[in-house]
Amino acid sequence: MTAKHKFTAAFTLVEMMIAMAVVAIAALGALNYQYYAATHIQIARTQITATRTAQLLLEDWKSTGGSTSYDPTALGLGFSTPEREAEADFFVNVDNLPMYITLSYNDIDYDNVAGITLRKIAVTVKWRKDRKQGPTEADDPSLVLTTYVRVDASGG
Repeated sequence: MTAKHKFTAAFTLVEMMIAMAVVAIAALGALNYQYYAATHIQIARTQITATRTAQLLLEDWKSTGGSTSYDPTALGLGFSTPEREAEADFFVNVDNLPMYITLSYNDIDYDNVAGITLRKIAVTVKWRKDRKQGPTEADDPSLVLTTYVRVDASGG
């Protein structure tokens, strides 16, 4: 009598290890995707906050006729003068994002007959990549919004 061996279908150790490696790689890919998605969401929210802040200041400054003495601290929205003068003109913290703001203007055209000057006004917002308060570096993100305002001979 010969012995008949009946083999049942099963996974070998090598097949199991290969399957586990494939699952681990897929899981790492999914986790990596989630990390980058969360990072990009934070970057987008930061840029939206900076843009809205710059737009608020630019529109308010424009409503004063581009006054050379414009001061956003009078708005009562948390704008202040930074501790170090060299950093920026103003500082504000919105949604846990410390932002350093510089206001600049430049008279670019003058009409002697009508007594009208065209003034370019710009708001520059800069923040640190790590979203912490402190001095900004040259490679930290920034945003500049610019518009023009007409300044009559009596204004500005």
